Amino acid sequence: MIIPCPEDLKQVQRFPLTMTLVALNVFIFILIFSGARMDISDSRLFEIEGLNLTGRLYYQYLQSISPDALAETPHWVQKLKSSDSDQMVVLGAYALRDSRFLDLGDQRDYRGDQVQILRWKEDFSKFRTEYKEQLMFRFGLSSSMKGPLAWLTYQFSHSNWLHLFSNLMFLVVMGAAVEALAGSTTMLLVYLLGGVAGGMGFLWSQGVGTVPMVGASASVSALLAFYCVAEAKARVRYLFFVSPMPEHYGYIYLPTLLIIPLFLLADLASFWATPEGLGTGVAYAAHLGGSLFGILAGVIHRFGFLTHPKSLT
Repeated sequence: MIIPCPEDLKQVQRFPLTMTLVALNVFIFILIFSGARMDISDSRLFEIEGLNLTGRLYYQYLQSISPDALAETPHWVQKLKSSDSDQMVVLGAYALRDSRFLDLGDQRDYRGDQVQILRWKEDFSKFRTEYKEQLMFRFGLSSSMKGPLAWLTYQFSHSNWLHLFSNLMFLVVMGAAVEALAGSTTMLLVYLLGGVAGGMGFLWSQGVGTVPMVGASASVSALLAFYCVAEAKARVRYLFFVSPMPEHYGYIYLPTLLIIPLFLLADLASFWATPEGLGTGVAYAAHLGGSLFGILAGVIHRFGFLTHPKSLT
């Protein structure tokens, strides 16, 4: 593992805003999300038989919608064949992410075993209710929940302790670096607006998907990209860790631009490798949206167009 660590983090008084954002993320997680039930995968819809049936019913649904509505569905979905059981299982997994189907799927008429379909409708209705009651859905950003407040709340929401820790690790090192370089106000703008840009990227990539996005990763990506561009010619300190054995961890000085292949290009490759609408749990499009904003803000800052004061006080 290797991450940029340009600043001495022991001097916490130099990074008041970074530490405030870290504390705020931790406080919100403990207050709202810690101990909350996040998993609804025990529904019968997620069993192979349930996914297969969901896929077959969703296939019928696709045949009945208008050409304009069908055009909003990914091309790979439209190419699946109802005669292939494995493909119907995949289609069923996608169907549960389609906000249009999630809202109306149990109110339509379908061909097939009506007893089986009736039981499926009951399971589907229960799943929808539990899904929309989840904290991740209520505080996250998705095609179904994209009101003004959601663009802010998703940036401070995390699904579990590991998700929180991984984001805060990068927020500490890159937030401190940007705050020391450009000041607290600029750092806050990059964090918040980078999160908005990341949200736009996520919604664009998800189409009609209803899976919510939470976490500070888009904001952190904006900070990474900002620092990479604003301090492009510097050699900065990186922390490397192979093992806790002596000489297998420590600091090394490398070009700032190493951030691009280490993080930003990796996100781009993962985004290209992920089927549209069937994500892996990591919002790569949000990372890229935040990164694009960070690059733009870094260019503006580097050429002297940002004149914000260097602190909030």
